Amino acid sequence: MTAVSAAFLIGCGQDRHGRSCPHRTGKDLSGRTVAGPELWQKKLRCVNLERSTLTGLVSEANLSRGNLYEARLPGASLENVDLRGADLRRAKLTSATLSEVDLRGADLSGAVLGKGLLTNVSLDGAQLAGADLRAASLTHVDFTNADLRGADLAGATLSDSDLRGARMQGADVSKTSWENVVCPDGSRSNARLSCTDHLAQAGRHPGQPDS
Repeated sequence: MTAVSAAFLIGCGQDRHGRSCPHRTGKDLSGRTVAGPELWQKKLRCVNLERSTLTGLVSEANLSRGNLYEARLPGASLENVDLRGADLRRAKLTSATLSEVDLRGADLSGAVLGKGLLTNVSLDGAQLAGADLRAASLTHVDFTNADLRGADLAGATLSDSDLRGARMQGADVSKTSWENVVCPDGSRSNARLSCTDHLAQAGRHPGQPDS
């Protein structure tokens, strides 16, 4: 087993529950089916949506620091949603549409976003180790300083996105399309240059060994 895989299993594979805000308890909606309109324009910082199912359109909601561990959002639409620092480990967002969503510092380790449509999404400093992004469409997505080690981006399309400082050791980028993307090392993809050859040392700090 590789060090990345081992770290992933240790970091989230043994957990049974998501993380809650320290010294604060948010609204408990865990284990429920929650329709999008129930969250529209709501300020629900630290909300507990662990293992809940979200359906329909969620718009202009503040769910920052929320617990969405193993939440199910297949085909859901999120617009102008604040999910900064949220726990979305193992969340299922297959074919979901995210627009103007703030996921800075969120933990999406092991999350499934395959075939998703992400536009104007901030994942600055987010954890995406082992995440499934296969065949996802990623436009104007900010991945700066994100942890994408072991993530699956096979067949994904990245356009006008920023990966500076992202850690991508062990990521699957087979058949990934790079259209005007800032690569982890600061270079920019174009018609003749792919980010694929600029990932080996991505995210490493001087003197830092391979993980």
